[in-house]
Amino acid sequence: MKKSTKTALIVVSSLVGIGLLTTAGVTTYQKTTHKTATKDKKGYQSYTVTTTPALSMSGKVIASKTQVLNAPAGKLQQLNVSDGQNVHQGDILMTVNNPEAQEAVDAQKEMMRQSSRAGTSIKDVAQQANNRANERGKGPSDSQSQQIINDANVDVQEAQNRLVALQSKVTTAVTAPFDGIVSVDYNTKDGLPGLTLNAVDKVLKANVSEYDYHKLHSGDKLSVSGIDGTPTQETTITKIEQIPTDQGKGTTYYPFSATVNNDFLYGQSVKVKIQQSDLKIPKSAVYQGNLYKISDGKAQRISADVVEAGTNYIVKSGIVKGEKIVLNPDSHLKNGEAVHD
Repeated sequence: MKKSTKTALIVVSSLVGIGLLTTAGVTTYQKTTHKTATKDKKGYQSYTVTTTPALSMSGKVIASKTQVLNAPAGKLQQLNVSDGQNVHQGDILMTVNNPEAQEAVDAQKEMMRQSSRAGTSIKDVAQQANNRANERGKGPSDSQSQQIINDANVDVQEAQNRLVALQSKVTTAVTAPFDGIVSVDYNTKDGLPGLTLNAVDKVLKANVSEYDYHKLHSGDKLSVSGIDGTPTQETTITKIEQIPTDQGKGTTYYPFSATVNNDFLYGQSVKVKIQQSDLKIPKSAVYQGNLYKISDGKAQRISADVVEAGTNYIVKSGIVKGEKIVLNPDSHLKNGEAVHD
């Protein structure tokens, strides 16, 4: 009796064990099946193609041309302009007197007076000698006497030319080389006002970093506005310099310019915004050299005509702004497969 009971217990235990193993196996199978189904049902995300963000920077409004007008050494004779005055090309802005040049003129005049008296004496002596020789029937000829007189006249003419040259240096006029607005600086070492002429036309001056240099081109449109938002103007880039402003350590910056109207002030700080036309997409949208454009709800495979730009790609052709592409294509995505945004 005891042996039968023991056998029955062993059979029951075995059945229970088999049941537990079976339950565990079913559970494991269900978990594995569930995971595979989730992966198979993985969704693809869409991405709307956009342009790269606009470049934003600050700048200054300056005169299109500025020239410091150098005055000769001397003393101020007359100042004809005031600070901020509008002038025209050829206007006399200032006259300067040179005392040293005046002294040279006076000395030249005195020398010429002495030369003139000497020249008259030479002529008289030559004429008298010629007369006496004629009376004796010999002596210098008329031609020799005339040569002496001619040489004296040449000396007088040269002295007169030197006098004219010296007189031109006594008083010097500083004139405006172009139309503009003159700035007057009275705090100078030599006592003469410092004059700087600024052209009427104004330009924007700003700098672009070495990382964004390739994004700018002459003729590109940009918007300029005051720090407070006014005034504003749409204009175009006229020039981009190839030589940087500072070749020291750190990021290198290159100047560029654009014309602005007279609503802006000289020296005004402004904000600059340059819209970009490049199409930007994340690198994850390119798989094995292909893009998947979403058309009529289906993935259309196209060759990726792109160039690398940091963490993104810039699209050269194949898609346009506003179109949608698959953001995360993989080996399971088929050409023509239905894709839900």
